Amino acid sequence: MGEGWVGPVLRTGRRARRWRRIRPDTVTLDRRAFLTVAALAAVRPLRLDAAGWRAGVATVDITPRTSLWMAGFAARTAPSSGTRQPLHAKALAVEDAGGQRLVVVTLDLLGVTGGMSDRIGAAVARQHRLPRERLLLASSHTHSGPVVDTQLMVAYDVTPQQVRDVEAYTTALEAQIVDVVGAALRALAPATLHAGHTTATFAANRRVQYSPDGPVDHRVPMLRVDIGGAPKAILFSYACHNTTLQASNVEWHGDYAGVAQAAIEAAHPGLTALFMTGCGADANPKPRGTFEHVEQHGQALATAVRGAMASLTPITGPTRAALDLVDLPFEAALTPDQWKQRYGLTEPYVGRHTRLMDEIRARDGALPTSQKMPLQVWRFGRDLTLVALGGEVVVDYALRLRRDHPDDNVWPVGYANDVFGYVPSKRVLDEGGYEGGGSLLYYGRPGPFDGTVEDRIVASLSRLMRITR
Repeated sequence: MGEGWVGPVLRTGRRARRWRRIRPDTVTLDRRAFLTVAALAAVRPLRLDAAGWRAGVATVDITPRTSLWMAGFAARTAPSSGTRQPLHAKALAVEDAGGQRLVVVTLDLLGVTGGMSDRIGAAVARQHRLPRERLLLASSHTHSGPVVDTQLMVAYDVTPQQVRDVEAYTTALEAQIVDVVGAALRALAPATLHAGHTTATFAANRRVQYSPDGPVDHRVPMLRVDIGGAPKAILFSYACHNTTLQASNVEWHGDYAGVAQAAIEAAHPGLTALFMTGCGADANPKPRGTFEHVEQHGQALATAVRGAMASLTPITGPTRAALDLVDLPFEAALTPDQWKQRYGLTEPYVGRHTRLMDEIRARDGALPTSQKMPLQVWRFGRDLTLVALGGEVVVDYALRLRRDHPDDNVWPVGYANDVFGYVPSKRVLDEGGYEGGGSLLYYGRPGPFDGTVEDRIVASLSRLMRITR
């Protein structure tokens, strides 16, 4: 994360140009929507604005209009060749009875970088007067979306022109995100909020070489927003990589999360579905590899969400928010031979990483000794606590958060505000392997994290939980 973080609020940034018009969602009540509302009302009478909430939602298409390198698989050998499913940025704005606002932006992307988060946060604070701790940038982590900013450049054989194309897309994307936040805020209207969870079972722990039956998190936390007596938005998450499609796919696609969102919206006209990825860095969909598998998992998740929508519990305010950075020290800067011997990494990736480290030394005088990780806590009264962690966070953190804070109804989210690399638990770090440290080469970090990483994150989160209580 950049130097623009001053306490909990982001101060620095650059102004990005407008690229594409945003479509604020409008309430349309056709026969199917009327039946949806009737079904929900049969479970619990709708209490319009009973808790003083206001909410608004907006959506923008962020599908690249030109061919770009796709993020997520180092094995890819070519940039994108077309669109199989459009990609979106969606903003949900919520305001409590005291006028305090929260905005979550969900993105069909691998993730944003720290630099993007700095610039977007500063522009949103300047243009929309939203404090940085009250803006959450959450990604689906689809591996069929574009490379953004300087993300994972070690993984790809990019030309100078391809780098310029990514930079141009990133600038335009940042402007779209700032604008979609504004559109959601302008759409604020009296609302009710309802929370709960369901389950989906297709996530499987992928570190089978270390533990054949490793931990997973099958919960699907949900937040339903009703406006005008009808469901207007459903925010949900699942702790599983969006890697159903493999490196052979070179068409833009939201993976299972994209299918799930589209299926929910098709079944409930006028409703916007927004997806965040949980702490599932060590989980993959099972089975995977084909478009049929994508459809299977997406429809299964959509069915679970739709089945639980009517049984969610109303929640009240006020809202509280906090955001901070925790320093994660690197164990050491590894040599090329150490990367190869410890993690089994190969050329050309080790060579590209070596050149990048040389460039950083020449520019800064030394390699970084730690990585800043953003941590964010949002409380909705006493009913719900959303905890967002930066990076690719393994499932142990979600399970520990719920264990350490059993009375806080914790909703853990990963891939938030800055996706800088994998974040292993002590267990995963000790086991080693890709999630335990090897992956940080592709993210352009000098080495694996040291053994204090989990304790540092847990201590910082505990402090944020206390100050928002």
